[in-house]
Amino acid sequence: MQSSVTYQDDRIAGLDAIVLMEVIEHVDLDRLPALESAVFGAAAPGAVIVTTPNSDFNALFESLPAGSFRHRDHRFEWSRAEFVAWATEVAARRGYSVEYRTVGDVDVNLGSPTQLALFRKATHR
Repeated sequence: MQSSVTYQDDRIAGLDAIVLMEVIEHVDLDRLPALESAVFGAAAPGAVIVTTPNSDFNALFESLPAGSFRHRDHRFEWSRAEFVAWATEVAARRGYSVEYRTVGDVDVNLGSPTQLALFRKATHR
């Protein structure tokens, strides 16, 4: 099922899982509180999987000018530290645990091209 990530959709409330695969970087930064409210608050699934580009890794793309995004529609791209900070805060506010994983080959200094946060609701059955 597809739904909005910034508006409450009662059809998705209480699902086992919601996947936001390469989605959040297409949302304006000032709309992230609405995403948090809609997904982690109103829908409150048992798990949320969020993937997003790792901006640290962008240095390895020879054709990507420094400071540029991977796609023209990206509103932002987070470093690993920025992603962890955001996800940790969301998890704490919304009653989730969160763990971080890599997606793709890992560079020892820059991490993987894609970063993943796996949120699990503390009270989900």
